Amino acid sequence: MEDENRGGCFMRFKLASAGFGMLAGISVFFVFTFQYENYHAGLWGLLSFVLATIVFHQHLLYKNYRLDEWHTVHSLTALRNLGILTILCSTGATIYYFYTVISEEQSLHPLSDSYMLGGVWSFMTWKWSVATIYYSQKYKSILDREYTLF
Repeated sequence: MEDENRGGCFMRFKLASAGFGMLAGISVFFVFTFQYENYHAGLWGLLSFVLATIVFHQHLLYKNYRLDEWHTVHSLTALRNLGILTILCSTGATIYYFYTVISEEQSLHPLSDSYMLGGVWSFMTWKWSVATIYYSQKYKSILDREYTLF
């Protein structure tokens, strides 16, 4: 019988949502950076892609029983700390972008000058930062529990 946590429907959902996050982040990076020249939204989309990729990779390793081969407790702690750093940056950026949109009464168009898009994608980066922190800590605890002798 397959382990419910590793091969169940919920794991497939987590992999699919992280995969969709990767696809959306990299698409936003190329579209908003090169087509619309909105570098704020494009760079936040790229950072969102990186964090979604980290979460996807962690899920995939856990699902395939290879987490201990790829990560140590220290590397998962470093990823958690990366998530903490990015959550601080993306929180500040999200507040700044939405405050600027409201105070200057900016519209969504033209897309090249829209801080609203930067705010949305800094918030998406915030979301993937939370996921990076949560799953890095979760998988760190699993490594501590299952793969340490003492």
